[in-house]
Amino acid sequence: MKPRYWIQTYGCQMNVHDSERMAGMLESLGLDATDSPEEADVILLNTCAVRERPEHKLYSDLGRLRGLKNDKPDLVIGVAGCMAQREADSIRRRVPEVDILLGPRNLHHLPLLVRAAQNGGNRDGLGLETDPTPVTPVRRSSATSAWVDVIFGCNFKCTYCAVPSARGREVSRRPSEVLDEIRQLSDLGYREITLLGQTVNAYGHDLGKLDDGTRIDFAWLLEQINNINPNFRVRFTSPHPMYFTESLVDAIADLPSVCEHLHFPLQSGDNTCLKRMKRTYTIERYRSIIDRVRERIPGVTLTTDAIVGFCGESDEEFENTLKAFREIRFDQAFMFAYSPRHTTEAFEWPDDVPAIVKKERLNRLIDLQADISREKNGELVGQTFEVLVEGPSDKDPLKLAGRTRGNKLMIFPGALRDYPVGTIVEVEARDGFLWGFTGEAQRVLSSVDSPRVLMELQMAG
Repeated sequence: MKPRYWIQTYGCQMNVHDSERMAGMLESLGLDATDSPEEADVILLNTCAVRERPEHKLYSDLGRLRGLKNDKPDLVIGVAGCMAQREADSIRRRVPEVDILLGPRNLHHLPLLVRAAQNGGNRDGLGLETDPTPVTPVRRSSATSAWVDVIFGCNFKCTYCAVPSARGREVSRRPSEVLDEIRQLSDLGYREITLLGQTVNAYGHDLGKLDDGTRIDFAWLLEQINNINPNFRVRFTSPHPMYFTESLVDAIADLPSVCEHLHFPLQSGDNTCLKRMKRTYTIERYRSIIDRVRERIPGVTLTTDAIVGFCGESDEEFENTLKAFREIRFDQAFMFAYSPRHTTEAFEWPDDVPAIVKKERLNRLIDLQADISREKNGELVGQTFEVLVEGPSDKDPLKLAGRTRGNKLMIFPGALRDYPVGTIVEVEARDGFLWGFTGEAQRVLSSVDSPRVLMELQMAG
């Protein structure tokens, strides 16, 4: 029997894609995937350092894996991702059974580290100066949608954020590598790509110009991708207001491949709080970008991130965040209570908003956004949407689930034999909910014609 691996992923889309890369490298070593850690010969926990809960979960999971290591001494256990980079000493001290520590900028060293762990050699892949861009094998988790890294690291110094200490300073991937990967995805029949970067629209600022004098930036990259396949669905996350240029607004509005969805982190609706966070923009600047995007792209879906209870957040500052949510009316938001993170500037400040106040503020913001989401989705009932079929609904196997171009969930009656995964269907929204819509299929707009996708669907049953 071939050796097997198991990967547990915590955190953001970048971590999900990092896990795909690690899976691809392990399979290049001859390992097969397993759904059970008990059956694995190599176990990797790909970690997140953004919030406190994933950190606690890591140590809890490692505690359970100790028993497996006792029963199978040759088992290789690795911790990868942001916590491996930031908390290496703590992990070594608390869980000496961990064989490999692998930071996000060193993923390409994984095959060497696995072999070293099996043979008793050096087992650490840490450091922030390593070039994170080498091309590696990737085991895609979807037959129709793919993640594509375009820029690594972050040059901003937000006082609450642990990412720069884990992922280092910004490094853009070379355009030829990005575009070659996207051509390959197009040739393989992928329908949708999501471009990834901690500050994705900073892409190119470190690359200079082309021979003809053209500046390489994120808007330019979107144009090149559209030239490869204008029928792609192109998404990206997450942009920053500092790099949100007029040319980027035009690219989103004018390029047929770029979806009408913008995830645009706000964090706080109060200028004083934003300044403490070192977010480098004001609420007025943020609002001006939103207004311009809505002017050029009517009906655009807007989503955001927000933190409540940050150090020193007053009642007035929180009320300004509520005011911003009421006025902007996001379609969806990811909202969190602040928790101090080691190695950040704010970690040294008093965490002076009581936990009970943080919880109350978070609940108020969640309730407000839930009302807005229901209202906005209700207003769209009766409209038709282009829906990319993702598979059967988790809650009702007699129905299918898919995403609109605005990235809203649509559930509708149907079977995979009629609407295979990857089919684009026109669906009329019949009812709107907090989470999206239920609807009725009207007609097929684009069928699956990729032999690779059809073969994978047939193998999946």
